[in-house]
Amino acid sequence: MPCGLLALAAMVCGCSQAPDELMRAAARIYENARPDEVFRPVDLAAAGPSAQEGQPVRSDVARADSSWFALGLALAQDAREAADEPTTEPATRPADAKAYVHWRRRHGPAYPGDFWPSFGRWAKELPATLWDDTVATAKNPVALAGIVAAGVSGIVINASGSDNRVQDHFDKHGHQLNSFWDTVGDVGGNPGTHFAVAGAMYFASLARMDKVNYEKACTLMNALAINGLTTLVLKGAARTDSPNRDPWGWPSGHTSSSFCFATVMLEEYGPWVGVPLMAFASYVGYERIDARNHDFSDVVSGALLGIAIGHAVAQNHQPRVMGFDVVPYVDPARDTVGIVFTKSW
Repeated sequence: MPCGLLALAAMVCGCSQAPDELMRAAARIYENARPDEVFRPVDLAAAGPSAQEGQPVRSDVARADSSWFALGLALAQDAREAADEPTTEPATRPADAKAYVHWRRRHGPAYPGDFWPSFGRWAKELPATLWDDTVATAKNPVALAGIVAAGVSGIVINASGSDNRVQDHFDKHGHQLNSFWDTVGDVGGNPGTHFAVAGAMYFASLARMDKVNYEKACTLMNALAINGLTTLVLKGAARTDSPNRDPWGWPSGHTSSSFCFATVMLEEYGPWVGVPLMAFASYVGYERIDARNHDFSDVVSGALLGIAIGHAVAQNHQPRVMGFDVVPYVDPARDTVGIVFTKSW
């Protein structure tokens, strides 16, 4: 089986640390992937008549699958040994320094099997991970474009008179939503609700030692925190009045948090989860205008801000080697498997 992609990837990176980082990245992929998602089953028909008659399958046919699976297990084993992490976990163990793996190289709780030590380590690491995500957001060109667009759109919409026209419409026709649907948008779009959902996801995944959803929950909480702080800073700097005379008008915090939440869930769980949440975030923005809690410009800027920050933080939590995304690669036509490095400019 051709396995040259692994060696080629290491040579292309041209760095002395490439083998270790490659090993750790591949280990994270194969420890969390289901075999049927990555590996192609052995085709018994291609193995010849002997396999169909109960005879052993030819080694050169089976090797294309079994050796790749063995390679994945070997990479995971080597990565654990390189990080001084035990290969087997007892039911309980002390959270000693030897078992700890730095958060940059770890996937999942700090101490698998130990709830409270893992929670304590997460709380201790939180300032560092938040700062890392903040720096990544500041360096992400898509996020920067979104943040700039949020500011420009707010100025343009307000200067064009659109806010006044929306105000006149509601002064003339009144609210379109009754008190129940106002409450749905107010509570469902509240940043506190989003943090509560993210916290529930975090504690549930930590209790089950679910590494995949644990990482997604941490990503969501960091994105919401950065979005919330950014929104508050912009509100304090702008000091614009909302239609209900609140001096903290621009941008809309409900809208920015709702779109940040939806964007992270879209990138982490896909369109079946993300698209309905995007639709609900749009409803929250409309409810903010209908209830006259915000102007049209407040909502548009909040949506752009939330999308930009949610996207940047979600991207920063994807597996990477020296800045490249690491994804599995399978080419059944050529019996070739490996990993691919991708990067967007």
